[in-house]
Amino acid sequence: MSAAGRLAPLLDVPLPDDPAAPWFDLVEGRPGSRGRVQDLWESGGGAGFYDRLVGAGDRVRDLVPDLALGGLVRDFYGVVPRLDLVGGETVLDLACGPGTLTRHLADAVGPDGLVIGADLSPAMLARAARAVTAPNTVFVRVDAMALPLRDACLDAVCCSLLLHLVPDLDTALAQLRRVLRPGGRLAVAVPAHGRGPFRVLTEVLARGGQARLFGRGELADALVRHGFVRVATRWDTVMQVVDAVAPGAAPPRG
Repeated sequence: MSAAGRLAPLLDVPLPDDPAAPWFDLVEGRPGSRGRVQDLWESGGGAGFYDRLVGAGDRVRDLVPDLALGGLVRDFYGVVPRLDLVGGETVLDLACGPGTLTRHLADAVGPDGLVIGADLSPAMLARAARAVTAPNTVFVRVDAMALPLRDACLDAVCCSLLLHLVPDLDTALAQLRRVLRPGGRLAVAVPAHGRGPFRVLTEVLARGGQARLFGRGELADALVRHGFVRVATRWDTVMQVVDAVAPGAAPPRG
């Protein structure tokens, strides 16, 4: 069965009847602007810039020295071990962008697994669909504020560089918890306030882009408030990299 055919039973909306489509639009209408950064990612030029940026980071992540935040870079891209993928899982790559992390997820879950690459930007999805052609992967346009997925249908969610753009954090986190199975894993990354002299710079950039910056421990606290367990903050510098498990998990192995 195709990836689209395997996706259809997981949706609470009909899948558009176009098997040749590179990606499927599951958003009714067009949500209002989510800020200047999101508007940039909606454009072809912005999507191209983002593609080159994250692609370059992926290529050099093992070369960046630890003193230059190499560990942060490696953890940002290393979503496969963070999600503990062994093969056969159903994974959502929410805010997949040009598909940089989607490719790693598709390799990890193998032919028995399914990866759903999801984004709000058609320009990003067009790039992702060209870059990742694995038969276990399907791309969809979704709104993180109202995911068109059935309850408890996913084994894992990768959500990198999205939550700083959503209009309401609690709504987005509630959606993530809803679609994860008990014990499902979540890997998140968001921009955070810089430290020392970098704080002013990060705040100016965030205000200019109309994006949120997370305070120290803020994302971890929000995940706990929404019932997530085993919440672990890997990095809390210019970026927060946080992993969590949906409630109802079995005891840790070992």
